[in-house]
Amino acid sequence: MALSRLEDAREHESGAVRPGGVSEVAGAAPALLMRLQESAGNAAVCRLLAGGVLARQPATTGTPTAAPTVGSVSGKRPAIKETTKEFDDCNAAVAWLNSGTYTGEAQPVYKPTAGKIRSKKLPDGTLQAEVDITWAYDATSTAEVIVPTWPDMTKADKEAVNKYKAALRAHEVMHFDVTDKVVKPLPLTVKATGSDPQDATTNLQAAADTHQADAQTAIDTATSDYDTKTAHGASQSAVGGVDVHLACPSP
Repeated sequence: MALSRLEDAREHESGAVRPGGVSEVAGAAPALLMRLQESAGNAAVCRLLAGGVLARQPATTGTPTAAPTVGSVSGKRPAIKETTKEFDDCNAAVAWLNSGTYTGEAQPVYKPTAGKIRSKKLPDGTLQAEVDITWAYDATSTAEVIVPTWPDMTKADKEAVNKYKAALRAHEVMHFDVTDKVVKPLPLTVKATGSDPQDATTNLQAAADTHQADAQTAIDTATSDYDTKTAHGASQSAVGGVDVHLACPSP
């Protein structure tokens, strides 16, 4: 019985933060653009995400309101795309899998959205500005798996492939679970102070930059740790799942 445990499988998997921007404080110059680095949850993949500025809104003044409830990521995860790859037989498929080839990827991408900036004067005369940031799956998130097939597959062959596919899909789904656990508890309110509205705006933008950069670092670390612990699915049982392997039925 031939087994494939995806040794050194080069899956390209990562989590990323899609950049956004914050609004401007009343009377301040336009907010600076968010400057996030390329996302690289796995050293094997780097995707440059285009920057953008969220819709600017006038600031409110007075006592800042409570931040949104912590612990949610809105939007939908992408459906897992399946692509088939033809082989002569099961043993050829196993040899391909054991070669450490690309077998699929999970690319969770999160988009932060800034609410209205709130500002108030502090007793020392400085201005405090704060903004709530919520998170959602970005439409560029992707997930896919490559499923082997060969001519004249028997019922046992199909069952073996289905077990392999189910385990690989579960590995990819957990990539989203892992990165969600990083994003959900992130602080939702970013604060900064300044000597005047423009200074407060600049400092709030810098704080938002740091907030998102820290989020990206945490996502990258969690993704890398997950793939290391599970060997890209080959040792999925290390996190309570089913190891990803293709077992050819005995003749």
